[in-house]
Amino acid sequence: MCVVLLLCSPSFAPLVLGQEPERVKEPLSRTVRPKMGLPALISLALQHNPGLSAIRKEVDMADQGILAAKGEHFGRFDVEVSDFTYGPDNLPLAMKSLVVEQGQIIRDGAGEHNLNLFSFGGRITIPIYTGGRISNQVQFQELGKQLAGNRVAQSQDELIFNVASVYYNILKTQDFIRATQKSKEQLREAKRVVTQRFKVGKSAKVDTLKVKTRLAAVEQQLIRFVNAHKVLYGLLEVLLGEGAGASQVKIAGNLHKASLAPTPPITLQEAQQKALQRRPELQVAKKEVEMQEKMIRISFAEHLPNVSVRGQVHGITGDNSALFAQQFAGIFLSVPLFAGGTIDAKVSQERIRFAKLRNEVTHLTLRVTQEVQAAHLNTLEAQQRIAAAQAALDEAKEVLRIEAMKVREGKSIIETLLDAQTAQLQAEQNYSAAVADYQIQLMALQKAIGHIEVKG
Repeated sequence: MCVVLLLCSPSFAPLVLGQEPERVKEPLSRTVRPKMGLPALISLALQHNPGLSAIRKEVDMADQGILAAKGEHFGRFDVEVSDFTYGPDNLPLAMKSLVVEQGQIIRDGAGEHNLNLFSFGGRITIPIYTGGRISNQVQFQELGKQLAGNRVAQSQDELIFNVASVYYNILKTQDFIRATQKSKEQLREAKRVVTQRFKVGKSAKVDTLKVKTRLAAVEQQLIRFVNAHKVLYGLLEVLLGEGAGASQVKIAGNLHKASLAPTPPITLQEAQQKALQRRPELQVAKKEVEMQEKMIRISFAEHLPNVSVRGQVHGITGDNSALFAQQFAGIFLSVPLFAGGTIDAKVSQERIRFAKLRNEVTHLTLRVTQEVQAAHLNTLEAQQRIAAAQAALDEAKEVLRIEAMKVREGKSIIETLLDAQTAQLQAEQNYSAAVADYQIQLMALQKAIGHIEVKG
């Protein structure tokens, strides 16, 4: 039976011919990306984040608004064509028995009624003077485009900061997991040593129970860190966007190398001055004030006269009539005399809104200054925490080494070793947290200033 199955096998013939049988290749349903650092992640987010893409559309909308506002300078040209069929009793009186002979119109009531009337014509209107309404509207739309650009810059900075924050928190969590796994292995070794000492009567049963209890606590802590790591990767997928294939992204980086980052390069006063010039939110508020000033002028233009050039050509003909045409051209002047106070009310409303926006700019200026100060102080604090955490970690490692040696020689109790292991684990977590917080605070300081720079 085995021989028959071998002969029937599709791989038997290649084996006889000295060839290797073809291997079935499993199709790859998803492309796995290489590990990506922070610059690559930011570039991917800037390309595929749907929220940022939606805000960028505001710039395109502003371009169309500028074209629409400029188009009012050229006026309008309309063409009208109509064809009506009337009953004998419903025909307009002016068109009954209409006859045109040698330029003279005859309406004597003789002849048949025109049941079908064809009308065509054109109208052109070109504005000459509108009280500055059109020019101010164009400037209003141009300011709107600049405002949209500032909003894009603001959204980009927020997206970059969020990606960087998640990135460094992922690295921090990875360090937590590695440190906790290392502590778990140390506790397992301590459990083995204590168990052997208990078997030979050199240790009490309670020491074994203490080690097991500590080991269970570390295992639970490891589970929490693993779950937090998964949650952070989920947040990263949201920031990168659906089209980026974020489910296959793996990050690369090392917090220990990142700890060598430079200190804040500028003083607090320099940072505050740059923030007042570059902060996108503040630029948006200032553009809104300028736009509101243009809106006041647009509303006030309704008080001023409008001058335009108009021309019209219109022709009508029927079943038994020749062409009846009329045309005119001229300059039209429209002067608003009385509008029930609505124009004044609109102007007053726009002026009140203008004063409100100016107060908001003042308030935002103070808030930006305070945010820069807080970010600068937080960065300096995080930098100091790195030095303190590094010193504490070095001491905790040395204490654990000494206590482990004492336990092996039977010169120390197990509680001291467990305390030393707990202290080392906490020191490693504090150091990783301090480095991650320092990198995040550096990004927060750049965001508070108004421009985030990412090397690479």
